[in-house]
Formats: sequence, structure tokens, C-alpha cells
Amino acid sequence: MAEVRVATPADRSELLTLIQQMIPGVDAEARLRWLYESNPGGTALTWIATDGDRVAGCTSFFPFRLWLDGQVIRAALGGDGYVRPAFRRQGLGAALHQASRDAMRDADIACMYGAPGAMNVTPLKHGGSMEIGQVARWVRPIRATALGLRGALLGSLGLAIPHGAAALVPMHRQDPRVDEVWASARPALRLAAVRDAAFYTWRFLDGPAQRQRAFVIVDRGQPIGACALEPRRGGTLTILDLITVPGAWHAGLRAIVRHAAEQTAADRIDLKLFTPDGRRHRMWQSGFLEREHKPFLCMIAPSGDRRLLDPDRWCYSGADSDLDTLEDAGAVDASASARVAELAAAPAARPVVVNAAR
Repeated sequence: MAEVRVATPADRSELLTLIQQMIPGVDAEARLRWLYESNPGGTALTWIATDGDRVAGCTSFFPFRLWLDGQVIRAALGGDGYVRPAFRRQGLGAALHQASRDAMRDADIACMYGAPGAMNVTPLKHGGSMEIGQVARWVRPIRATALGLRGALLGSLGLAIPHGAAALVPMHRQDPRVDEVWASARPALRLAAVRDAAFYTWRFLDGPAQRQRAFVIVDRGQPIGACALEPRRGGTLTILDLITVPGAWHAGLRAIVRHAAEQTAADRIDLKLFTPDGRRHRMWQSGFLEREHKPFLCMIAPSGDRRLLDPDRWCYSGADSDLDTLEDAGAVDASASARVAELAAAPAARPVVVNAAR
């Protein structure tokens, strides 16, 4: 009889092996220390599926602190869901998913949220997640090459690069300037992940891949924002996150544009925002165009707080993720297909015992 149970410290070595199998090439020990054990939102909540004395799969919740109408609550990103090939299509993935959902209230998880890959959307909806809106990618060209223009002169031509903008300064660990920005920004936010110095230090400065760089945005000696950037193959600089003091959003964008033009070889910038939030910011005023969209899903516990399902409250960005580099996103999405296939499979003919207690 198969069983789903809460992982214990004794399962650590087996969990390392599962992570290596689901994300080929990853430094599993570094990912486990960073994502599972040092997250300021709390240690990961992990469930293990076993078949007799054999470990068949796993799934995890990675806690995130959310700011909701002036209070901090605990939410989670779901991730690292995997069923080994020999155990697929027996209902184990669905059982893992159900165990995590059933444990939300006892684990004090108000919601699980995110913008999953296309293959994950339908199975997650079947598991109780609701689509409450769309996430849009916003793009701004920096150099003429982004428009398809080539040549020694044309290719390096900058496009409407702002002058006299605020500057990006590398962020320090536990940088008090980030706490200052967050304290000023949060009263205007209704629902967003906490973006304080502890979050930025963990999420970006401590990320194992060290590809996502964090900066404080400074104007005339005063911090007006914080951001995180990642250069990507193909000439794109991605803004993982941007938070500013009230009224400084476009000043922050202008500073990032100038930094990209002067300090990187990128020919375009992009970032993902919850669609209503991006439109409220009037992204086009800084030269950003709204491009493709993907669903944003949220799952609350039974009788949970329905404010979490209100699309007008949400602020969301690429920082709301368990990836410390976007260059690995394809591999992670590919490994997730195992869980997708399992979630979509018919229930197992044999029983699965679920023990979701933490």
C-alpha cells in the first residue's frame, strides 16, 4: 500500500536524490540549504510518497510572507513536485497534492499562489487552485538591435535612454536601505510578498546561482527603491523585482533603463507583473509594451480568506518564484511535466494512505 507522509530530517538524503533527478545538473545540496532551510518565510513543508520501503516522490510548500491589508500572513509557493518514473500513473502525484492542500490550515498557510507553466495550469485547477487573473510580460527596447536593426553603428544605438536618472547601487546583506524603502512602500500595497532586507538577502544575495543581482535605487543620496536584475541569453535583461517609495515607480524604471544601456550589453528589458497592477503603473509611460500573458492561480484552504482571491489586491513579480536563475527555468518546467502527468492520471486502483499532519 502506497503512503504519503510528512518528510522528516531522516529523509534529507533521499530528498537530495529526488531533487537531483527532477532538476538534472542542479546543485541539490545548495538548493536544499537555500530554498528549504534558510527561507525567512519559514522552512519548507515537504511530503514524501512511499511504496513499501521505497521513496516514490515528493512535493513541497515554500513559505512566503505576504502583506495583506496592513498585516503579515503566511502563504506558500508550491514546487519541486516529482514522482519517479517507475511509480507514475498510480495516483501518487494527486495524493501528494491533496496532502499539501489538506495541511494548509494546520500549517498556517493562507494560500498557495503563482503563475505556473502552461502544462501545470489544468492539473492545478483540478487540485483546487483558482485562476484569478493574468500575469503580463512588459518589454522595452534598449538598443536598435531589439528592433531588428543591425550594423556597427545602428546595432549599438540607444533608444530614448533617460539622462539624469537615479542610480543603481549594489545591495548589501541585510541592507537597512531596503527596510527603509519597504516601510515607505507597504502602506500603499494591499497584497504583496514582503520585500524587506531579509527577503532580498535570501532571495537574491544568497541564491546559489548568483545570477540575479540586487540593487538599491538611490536618488540624490536617498534610497527610493530596490530591484533585482538577471541578464539572459539573447540580449534580454529581466527585472525580477522592483519596489519603490510612493511616486518613484517610473524614476526606478528610468534608473534601470539607464543602467542597462550603460552597464550591460542587453538590447531589451522585460519584467512580469500582475496585469491590473502593470496597467495601474502606466508602464507605457516608461516605454514598456504589454506582451504575452499567463494565468495567475491561487488556492486557499477551505473557508479561507477570500481577500486572497481578489485580483485588484495583488502585486506580483518574478521574485515570487523558487528559481534563483531564469536560465534553469526550462529544465525545471520540463521536470514538472512528471508531476503534471501524475496529477492528470486516473486515480490509483490501489489505495493511497495520506498522512498530512505536520
